[in-house]
Amino acid sequence: MEIEFYCDGKSRHLVCKPYSIENLHKMAEILNIKRCWFHNHKTHPHYDIPKKRIKEIVNRCNLVTSMEILKIIKNIS
Repeated sequence: MEIEFYCDGKSRHLVCKPYSIENLHKMAEILNIKRCWFHNHKTHPHYDIPKKRIKEIVNRCNLVTSMEILKIIKNIS
């Protein structure tokens, strides 16, 4: 199964599809993002993009709005 990456650019939130905590951690491994950038928020777990790597990681992601990030997390099509 292929994991697709999604970010909201300047807000630096990063998620994936299919969305799951397990896939978020796989995504982080693929992108070489440390676990300390994981936000285990009660309603919207996600990773933040390290500031120094924004351009690099954004280039590997589908750019979406912050609202679309929340929809991915909530599995809303």
